[in-house]
Amino acid sequence: MIIRTALSVPSRLLSMQFKRAISASAEPTAAKMASVIDNLLATVPTTASSGIAPTASSTTSALLPKRPGAPNPFFIPPAADPLLTLLACVIMRHGQKHKASRIITDTLAYLHSITLSPPLPILREAIDLVSPSVKVVTLRKPSKNVLSPRPLTERQRAKQAFKWILAESEKRPERSVTQRLAKELVGVLRGDSAALKKKEEVHRQAVVNR
Repeated sequence: MIIRTALSVPSRLLSMQFKRAISASAEPTAAKMASVIDNLLATVPTTASSGIAPTASSTTSALLPKRPGAPNPFFIPPAADPLLTLLACVIMRHGQKHKASRIITDTLAYLHSITLSPPLPILREAIDLVSPSVKVVTLRKPSKNVLSPRPLTERQRAKQAFKWILAESEKRPERSVTQRLAKELVGVLRGDSAALKKKEEVHRQAVVNR
């Protein structure tokens, strides 16, 4: 809209010059297109009635994407954290995912209140400490059953770790599930959680039956 109101050169001539300048470049990237438009606007005079001088900030900066390496002043967080979504699916019962998500949110809030620290890094660190690298499966043979270790993906490791933490939190005396889960996460970081022993046991069986 700024080009149509502010320029006195016919649009056909401007488009011909733009096509000629673009065809002369080997690779019409966003940075080259911005420089071409700036050069064209610098050579075209403005009308006296409009009083608006077309600048780079009013045209190229608003329409073209930022150049590579330029800092982005806007941070758009993801729609949902994959880890929190996975934990909600583990807690979910009878398809009540909204209730499970609320439990995770309340757990993070209570974890922040007792540690006075960002809760999400604490949650990630606790799950990383309990996550097993392998699992031991039973293979049926004609004569006997053989134990064999199998590697786990990152999602499977986090899921198994949270299952162990959730199972151990049920043994705590607190009445609220959010308090039990938050204190169990703190116990993992302190090293006094039984979930760490389950990880060590699985790794020991994997080493023996490798």
